[in-house]
Amino acid sequence: MKNLVRLAAAFTFVFPLVLVGMAEPASAAYNDLRDRCGRGNYCAMGDANWRRCIAAFTGNDAAYSDDSCTDGAISYQLDDQTTSVFNNGYLGTPDDIESFRHPNYVDLIWTVPPGTYYSNVDNWCRALPCNDQASSHRWV
Repeated sequence: MKNLVRLAAAFTFVFPLVLVGMAEPASAAYNDLRDRCGRGNYCAMGDANWRRCIAAFTGNDAAYSDDSCTDGAISYQLDDQTTSVFNNGYLGTPDDIESFRHPNYVDLIWTVPPGTYYSNVDNWCRALPCNDQASSHRWV
């Protein structure tokens, strides 16, 4: 019985330490947002590695000037803010996304096939810089 009491006392002391060790650091405030990009959507994120904020689209958008992306609590202006993207659209026609530097589909800067995600669009664009440059997109 004495050993059982010691074991319970040790468990009471160690268990809270284990829980504290499992806490996420403050830097994890911006998690990977790809899991919040619903099936059939094209999602634009405001930072590299699919972080900061997310905007989801099911169709074409000729001008991001009136769009925002959100991290759940704060909304950010989307125009010229896209750094990472995810095409979670369905296979079929149309299924690729073309993103443009200017409103109304002017100056193609990258194409995203279905199921594809780019962490930093500068690595995938046609003419640098592309980070924080997108202003419209369409499904093709």
